[in-house]
Amino acid sequence: MRYAWRWLTVFLCALSVSSCSTWLPSSKEEQLSPFDTYNDAVNRFAQAKVQQTRRSDLLKLGFDPLKAGNGRMLSFIDLRLMFVQPNVPIEYLPDGMLQCLQAKDRCTGFAFGFSKLEKERVGSFWADLLNFRKRRQINGWSFNAVFVLVDDVLVHKMSNGEPNIRRFESKKHPLGPLQDAGDFIEDQL
Repeated sequence: MRYAWRWLTVFLCALSVSSCSTWLPSSKEEQLSPFDTYNDAVNRFAQAKVQQTRRSDLLKLGFDPLKAGNGRMLSFIDLRLMFVQPNVPIEYLPDGMLQCLQAKDRCTGFAFGFSKLEKERVGSFWADLLNFRKRRQINGWSFNAVFVLVDDVLVHKMSNGEPNIRRFESKKHPLGPLQDAGDFIEDQL
């Protein structure tokens, strides 16, 4: 019986030391989209051709704010506020935006934001649990696109994004579990 307890103690100690990092939480944050990767989103965006693509074509490419989600439908006023700045002469705007400004209420648009992020806690389980040090590794991608349409024909498009997000966050609390005790007590009052 003593022999079994020794082995059980040794096993539990080895387990707690060797696989502590697997006990740390991880999460996945995704703004759902029809695109699996950043390159997929960029390739579909490239298929939309100015002065050729219609609203229905954009919807088929996956840029549908009603089905795909994470999209905003923009009015003429939204587009004007987005592109026209007080210090920038109107002549500097792209031709498609000038068309939009002339068309007024016939000008509409879509704005999309898609991302996929994986967040994983790394480091010492005990330091994390006792709130001395929390480390998190973030990997993923994000893609944003804006489409401007006049009479349901694409007149201007633009995009930006981060194809390869690699971030590392580290929070250090020298007092460990006591570090945030003041905030907790203050919230209770």
